[in-house]
Amino acid sequence: MPSEQSTATAAPPRPVRRSRAPRGSLSSDLILDHALRLLDEKGLDAFSMRALAEDLGVGTMALYTYFRGKDELFRAARDRVLAAYTPPSAEGSWDQRLRAACIAVHELFTGRPAVLRLLAESTGNDDFIDTATAAMDRMLALLREGGLGREDAARAYGTLSRFTIGSALREVRVCARPEALEAFRARIAALPPERFPHLSDLAPELLLATENGGDQYEYGLDLILCGIRALAQQPASAATGS
Repeated sequence: MPSEQSTATAAPPRPVRRSRAPRGSLSSDLILDHALRLLDEKGLDAFSMRALAEDLGVGTMALYTYFRGKDELFRAARDRVLAAYTPPSAEGSWDQRLRAACIAVHELFTGRPAVLRLLAESTGNDDFIDTATAAMDRMLALLREGGLGREDAARAYGTLSRFTIGSALREVRVCARPEALEAFRARIAALPPERFPHLSDLAPELLLATENGGDQYEYGLDLILCGIRALAQQPASAATGS
């Protein structure tokens, strides 16, 4: 006869519990390290304070000792990324330095898609850390050094800033996602050439421009800089501001 022990129903295995962070080891820097990694891996929409607490191995309420909520945490994450910005070399002409600064910002943004989205969706009322403010000030100084008047310098900076952020958003939403690129290829291929002759004819070039996000950004940036140089060479009376 089978023994009583062999016929007994086996107890279900206990769930493996994550090890909690040692008492006193939690800090705002450690929380930000994990938050940025989760944002990179899962994206902004899938992020939650609960998931962050689980990743750290602590209770959710422990996070609120350091950050009052997700919005405050997001602002700190954004500032952490902006603080990593390293100004390019000060060598070269004013427009060469301006070009290098824009490319450095674009590379910073495309490297952290979730933080880029936080920046793009900000209302403009948030305070920025000194690193970001200094970068803005430096770009304005380069535009003034190039000979642009006050209003032209402000508008040129706004154009460069919007183009850089918009291009970075386009790159992380489309260029870096194979499924989005494939959908774009399918839409172009399905166009009837008799109705859209130029789109059909230039389809290979359009696809190449879409796939090569970084190259496309630099191409557009150079077009904008051509216009800024031309504006800077106008007589002071023809330019806007002084």
